[in-house]
Amino acid sequence: MLRVRKHGFVLVGTLAVLAAAVSSGGCGKATKMNPDGGDGVVTTTPDGLPGLQSFDVVAVLRSTGTATLPQALSTSSFTMVIDVDAGLAIVGANGSGAVVGLTSTDRWTFRSTGPFEAARAGTACGAGLDDVIFETIEVTIAGGSLTGSAQGTALIPCGDCAIPVVFTAFLTGTSDVTPPALRGFSSLPTSPFDGFRLVTSEPLPATATARLIADDGAVIDLVPQIIPGDVPILVSFTKPELLLRAGHAYSISLDGLVDFAGHADLSGLPLRLASFTAAPTVPADGFESATGNVLGGAMVMTAGPLPAIAGNTSLYIGAANVPALDSPTGRSLMVRLSRRAGETKVRLSYRTVAGQASTGFSGWLRAGSEGATPGPFEHWLGTAPGSTAEMLTVAGQTVYASPVASKEVMLPADVTDEVLVWITPSVSTCISFAPASAGLLIDDLRLE
Repeated sequence: MLRVRKHGFVLVGTLAVLAAAVSSGGCGKATKMNPDGGDGVVTTTPDGLPGLQSFDVVAVLRSTGTATLPQALSTSSFTMVIDVDAGLAIVGANGSGAVVGLTSTDRWTFRSTGPFEAARAGTACGAGLDDVIFETIEVTIAGGSLTGSAQGTALIPCGDCAIPVVFTAFLTGTSDVTPPALRGFSSLPTSPFDGFRLVTSEPLPATATARLIADDGAVIDLVPQIIPGDVPILVSFTKPELLLRAGHAYSISLDGLVDFAGHADLSGLPLRLASFTAAPTVPADGFESATGNVLGGAMVMTAGPLPAIAGNTSLYIGAANVPALDSPTGRSLMVRLSRRAGETKVRLSYRTVAGQASTGFSGWLRAGSEGATPGPFEHWLGTAPGSTAEMLTVAGQTVYASPVASKEVMLPADVTDEVLVWITPSVSTCISFAPASAGLLIDDLRLE
């Protein structure tokens, strides 16, 4: 019975541990050690293929049921590593992977004993063909190439659902010469607080590594995500649970990515991940010492139709096109606060500003110390508590400013004497929260 788990993996068959070293003939070559125990290498005999064979495979899918596949989604690519002696294959792509059993009567033609998944490269919001489940597969290897056929089910996402499309497939494969790579499975980080996951282009040995390198040379080991088993396989890496540094750029070294065929990208060009803007240190004076039009990415409000919450200055953030914002791409706030012993929380005053009285700010607040654990997401949703919003006129448009409210967030236990605070509107339509349609006026940001 087929078991499908979204972005999951299926292990089937009786697994055997792969040999520690690939035979001297290499992947895709038909050579093996002389059976009499000598050191000579002989060519393939009619007994069939020996050792480890690795292929880059392309499957051309043809739907067989009532649902059809779009032409643009009619192919699936994956890596297939066949261990002839162990009777198993390691298969997968783009963060999917499985070890499946194989049967063969001649060591040239192989049939799978269970299903496996091959995911497509991720796109924004999961658009496109998400998963391809190969339920049965039969391949023949000859002359360093692979041909075969398969049956299975393709899952096409439709929002929170998936449409199953039954297919047959024609398979072609060439000897694997492609080094492994890392690909963004979800949105890459835009702030030092953001977590991220990078999937491998093919299943890798559990010994593969990847490192995050700051522009000043500081190194952080990424956390491998491994599917356990008699043959453990690595399918992705995640950022460790720590806060990166503002004002730094980060890359990922690829020299530790070595696949089952022994391939690695030794070009010396790291994968550029992100460059975070610097965060200024601000005193707890309600932003009264702010100069210029922008502070920590936020709009400085010292005059005009939106009066400061207290004193002469407040900061203003929001997604694109919120009332009175000066940036068509939206604004967030990221600043540093000096912390004294015993201070355990962040506190601030705020008002929401929107085109309708019932609309509130949708966004996030996080706090923590660089190199330590980032605090949890604190989400704003809805209007601020209080009575009737104040009607203001901004550029000839009526807007509604909520009553002044306060918000406080506990700091992580491992904070140091400097705390990074990040407040940002929701901007992604891929998440369950609606994009922010109101701005947030901020004042009196401090630690207590």
